[in-house]
Amino acid sequence: MTDGKRLTPRLKRSLRKKLEQDTQAEKKARLLKRPEFELIPRIKGDVPVSSTVPRASRDPGSIMACLMEWCPLQADTAGIWSWGQQRQWSDDDWRKTIYCNLINFEKLTWSEIYDQKTGGKKQSIRKKHHDMNICDICKEAQSRWNEIGLDDHEMIFRFRLGNLPRLWGYRIYTKFFIIWWDKFHRICPTDK
Repeated sequence: MTDGKRLTPRLKRSLRKKLEQDTQAEKKARLLKRPEFELIPRIKGDVPVSSTVPRASRDPGSIMACLMEWCPLQADTAGIWSWGQQRQWSDDDWRKTIYCNLINFEKLTWSEIYDQKTGGKKQSIRKKHHDMNICDICKEAQSRWNEIGLDDHEMIFRFRLGNLPRLWGYRIYTKFFIIWWDKFHRICPTDK
């Protein structure tokens, strides 16, 4: 202290504790700042699929209470489907449909996502977003799934992003890995 008094051990401890609390508050503030990302992923050509598997220690037991996370880095964007759709989504599709929906899904738990329904008075009510067995999608998509090395995943997850658009991928714990953008609902068409 500047007034000539000596610091007691008790006062020294309290000052150290206060300094430590201030340091922790500054660190927390830094960690809470979200980094800014570009809205358009830089995906060109084939992207290698990671063979790493999350550690079991990250498994929260149930993902239903966890917030949804997503990753576009393993997306299959090379080539064209037999029905004429490019696998690479357009910048416009990314900004106006895919990205804005994913940002909204990030705010939801997996339970809230699975609980969303579609349909109405004239239609049967069914799940809006759900898991499906790979054998339920079209043969071309099944073949492509195996070609890109995802044959170890038996389930595929589908987000409905409007009347026709679908976003396909797989989920590991809380993270959804985008694989295909299906603008015209052709990967798993429904009979009308």
